[in-house]
Amino acid sequence: MIKSRSELHSQMEHTMNANLRSLEDNGEYADYSVKTNIIESNCKVSDIPLKFDDYSLEIMPTTDKFLYVMLAKNGNKDKFTLYLDTFFDRYWKLYNMEKSETINKFVDKFTNLLSIDSLWMPHQMLNDIEKKLDNIGFSIKFRQEVFGEDDLGDDEISQLTMRLWSKGSKPSKELFELLRENNFPAIKTSTRLINKKDGETKFLDEVFFDGKITVNKGTDIEEHIHFVDEIIDDYSAKMNQIEEQRMSLEEVSGGFKINGSPLELKFSKRHNIEKLAEKLINSTKPFRLWGVIHDHTNDFLRISGVDTHTGDNFNLDLMPEYARLYLPKKSCGNLVFRLYTNVQHSLDPGVIIYDEHGSIF
Repeated sequence: MIKSRSELHSQMEHTMNANLRSLEDNGEYADYSVKTNIIESNCKVSDIPLKFDDYSLEIMPTTDKFLYVMLAKNGNKDKFTLYLDTFFDRYWKLYNMEKSETINKFVDKFTNLLSIDSLWMPHQMLNDIEKKLDNIGFSIKFRQEVFGEDDLGDDEISQLTMRLWSKGSKPSKELFELLRENNFPAIKTSTRLINKKDGETKFLDEVFFDGKITVNKGTDIEEHIHFVDEIIDDYSAKMNQIEEQRMSLEEVSGGFKINGSPLELKFSKRHNIEKLAEKLINSTKPFRLWGVIHDHTNDFLRISGVDTHTGDNFNLDLMPEYARLYLPKKSCGNLVFRLYTNVQHSLDPGVIIYDEHGSIF
């Protein structure tokens, strides 16, 4: 069991090199790969429940005050090890070298705990990440979750799943542009990026919209970690921009002053707001929102809601072509990322979100 950050990095780099050798020798990736999941947290490590669903945890410190070993057990089945890096107070990194299926199931439950969430990177953020490195692939997984087949027009797409890997960036760019030009739901769920220096592959990473980054192969773990930290920096900056718009009432001489402003989602077409509200506020995944409708006309309804991620309040106005979101002063801004990203993936790929200064993403 590792006791320090340097030991962890050595183990991760050894796994990366093994994957590279497996690819060169056998033409396929090894069963295990280095994976990093970025977690959005609103709690301390000591607040993490040690039992939830069928999982039990043991969390142990290392010589690094920000790094913990997390031993997990799924009932009488899987036992596996993760490494929790809390250097960024709000954005934890969960490293592992386990089978993807095992970790995906665990992270799905772990990020459903109170005050813990995954990242929710909309399509535009994945596009911005691609500007840093060569994009050699992507995946799309769009599925209309709000409206049934009978509610859709003949030219509307209810489901699209696609995965493209290429040696260079040209096929990826050209196919994606073709989809976009023909009005397909061109909303990426992952992007595949390669970092090469002096002819050597430092890492080949696949970045998913929910903050999972898988190292397919590579030779330099420090380059991968630096890349992950850049994603956190970009996400944090966007979070600050959003949370600056949280609304509050300030008492001033002679009255009150309103701080902040609502955020507005502009849909690409008209939607049935009753069916949309039913999906948004039923407290289930992926939106994780609960609410009640307290004002309703033909083309307008107002929701008072609770974000089940943190228990924070919010208010939402729904109209056929718009939604207006009001975040109170202390509410977690990850609600905005989660709402917008999942509207892209499960309702309206063409939706745009604005603050008072213009589009956010």
